[in-house]
Amino acid sequence: MKEYIKMAWRNLGRNRKRTAITTASVLFAVFFASVQQSFHLGSWHSLLENVLHSYTGYLQIHAAGFQENKNFDYAFTWDEETEKALFANRDVRALIPRLESFALASSGERTKPVIVAGVEPGKEYGFTRLPEKLAEGKMLEPGDQGALLSRRLAEYLKLKVGDTLLMISQGYAGTSAAGVFPVRGIVRLPAPEWDNQMVYLTLPTAQQFYSAENRLTTLVVDLQNPSTFDKTADKLSRTLGNGFEVLTWKQMLTELYQQYISDVGSGYILLGLLYLIIGFGIFGTLMMMLNERRYELGVMIAVGMKKHKVAALVSTEVVLLAFLGVLLGIAAALPVIAWFHHHPVMLSGTLAKTMEIYGMDPEIPALLEPGFIINQGIAVLILTFIALAWPVVSIFRLSPVNALRR
Repeated sequence: MKEYIKMAWRNLGRNRKRTAITTASVLFAVFFASVQQSFHLGSWHSLLENVLHSYTGYLQIHAAGFQENKNFDYAFTWDEETEKALFANRDVRALIPRLESFALASSGERTKPVIVAGVEPGKEYGFTRLPEKLAEGKMLEPGDQGALLSRRLAEYLKLKVGDTLLMISQGYAGTSAAGVFPVRGIVRLPAPEWDNQMVYLTLPTAQQFYSAENRLTTLVVDLQNPSTFDKTADKLSRTLGNGFEVLTWKQMLTELYQQYISDVGSGYILLGLLYLIIGFGIFGTLMMMLNERRYELGVMIAVGMKKHKVAALVSTEVVLLAFLGVLLGIAAALPVIAWFHHHPVMLSGTLAKTMEIYGMDPEIPALLEPGFIINQGIAVLILTFIALAWPVVSIFRLSPVNALRR
């Protein structure tokens, strides 16, 4: 094997132009596939980060049955022992408590159904970064008796900072709930569904409003590594038992997840078409190399070298070229991806305005993850090995007499 590698390396050095062309075909294949995939995944990663860190989170804990019914029959009390058991999982960074329900909000002659979220300002702001989305006024502080409204809801109800919001609803155990809350601030949320109907209260204020003292409906789980949310959900479910349900964002935001699957699937189709073009390019390059060396290979066979050894030598050359091209492609792609990861492509015009309306930054970042870049290299290597099949077959079919005719 060492002899094949030495001979193959010498052959590559003898014709540097041919070596450069073949290596470049693999290099550009890895480069374009990696950059295309980084922008596609980066745009979705940015969108999910904006949406999930605005409210839902990657994981939520409820009493069993809450997700289907969403009423106070499924409110629960929380104890320190269970909290410690959850924090024993290293993937859990923080637990964000909420009391969530619905109400009818009113201002003047206008009314609208709203989602009410009672939150602990410190923990909630650390997770959702709500202060960054503040459009007017100020944020709620611990003990505040006021309300924080989403921007579109405030526009519909014609409310401004300092105005009064009236809400009525049904509280815990069938009690009636009614309250008047001064508007402290207005925030702009990325998802239209939330921006149209969100009202934030401090947790004690919401518990008092709904007569649900010391009760919660939701615990949002902030993770050390969001990519492990499926495994973490299984672990937390086993820790909590049958009395609770641990839901992932895929189960809570089914429409968004379906859009994600559809778009990522179409991205893989485009990537497949790109691989198809790349594969034919590599195949053409290898056939060109084989045709140029037809006389050389004919001489080798004519002097007594077995065809399988000639095929092994050519294959070794191609493998060396493929690995060299992949390494150079990854080396070329990494700086470009890193640059656009830290300096995203800025959008302008109508598209930028649309993204700003949804509370997202008007930019397309590249996703910098070594895993998928290495996967592109592996995919191109596989394409190279597939493309190598026909040149190897051609060597076994090669007639020395015909090859020596110029």
